[in-house]
Amino acid sequence: MAFDRSSWEGPRPDPGLEQAAEFGDSRAMMRLGYFFEECDLQQAQRWFQGAAEAGESHAMYRLAKLLEGREAEQARHWYRRAAEAGDLPAMYAMVRSCDDVEEGFGWLRQAAEHGHVDARLEFGRALRDRGLSHEAEHWLRTAAEGRDERWIEPRDLAEIDAGLGPRHQACLDLVTLLTAQGRFDEASQVRDAAEYVLQEESALGRPYLRRSATGTIVETAVVTTAVIPFVQALMSKVAEDAYGQARALVQRMLHRSSPQTEASNGATLLIADDPDAHISLCLWSDVPDEALRALASLDLNELTAQRPDRGRIRLVWNTANSKWQIRGDLRDE
Repeated sequence: MAFDRSSWEGPRPDPGLEQAAEFGDSRAMMRLGYFFEECDLQQAQRWFQGAAEAGESHAMYRLAKLLEGREAEQARHWYRRAAEAGDLPAMYAMVRSCDDVEEGFGWLRQAAEHGHVDARLEFGRALRDRGLSHEAEHWLRTAAEGRDERWIEPRDLAEIDAGLGPRHQACLDLVTLLTAQGRFDEASQVRDAAEYVLQEESALGRPYLRRSATGTIVETAVVTTAVIPFVQALMSKVAEDAYGQARALVQRMLHRSSPQTEASNGATLLIADDPDAHISLCLWSDVPDEALRALASLDLNELTAQRPDRGRIRLVWNTANSKWQIRGDLRDE
């Protein structure tokens, strides 16, 4: 999956991020997919597909979105795989992607139950249209009162300013429902609350969109180090205090290796390369505890001695299956 820089004339992705993606790091593939979404859809599809095939459910969803309108069957395939893997936006997308109305209704319920605010609004409306006023009221209230909700997808600020955010719309629908039932005092209270909701949605939307605009930024540190002693030191820290010092060790190495280690999204990528042992290790600064535990169980000396291709070994944490991915490379023979 090497990226041909010679044919690329636009803005370039972080070279360390590209290297990690070529190693098979699905998180790096996701970042590259996001990077290219705005400038090269073919490259975006390529990287999202790589991450999707590695098991990243949200990559499946992003890939399906790119395929919509061009390859409808493939788009539906990836929407379904993403939804079945638990991706929340994909569950909501399945409402319109699947052909069966009742199946779509089931996906709408699932998305609502898992916290998708638009799904909660739409599910409330669907129940209302089916004559289930009590259940409809519950879901409209849930949508209207969900102050801890965050946007699932970036939104058009003009729509938010026009009162078309989902919580505000749920308030207005709830006012109509309560008024039709003669519950005028409750309707008046919800109408008053709708004004505050409109302001809250607008205030929430702007910083979210600012974050989403910079969310693909990543800082990388590419260092040459003796990977096996480094991993052994990492594991000794794990044994000492349940992972806190292990992360501190990673952060110290990142700090030594790169003057800009504090990325805007809080995650930094370390690529450690051991030229003598022919081992490369990709490690994110927010590595989960289970990854450190699993790394401790790897015998890197044995891997180096017994690798079948006598090439470079690449160690990458696969978030989809919570396992270290161990890949060889014939090119380094």
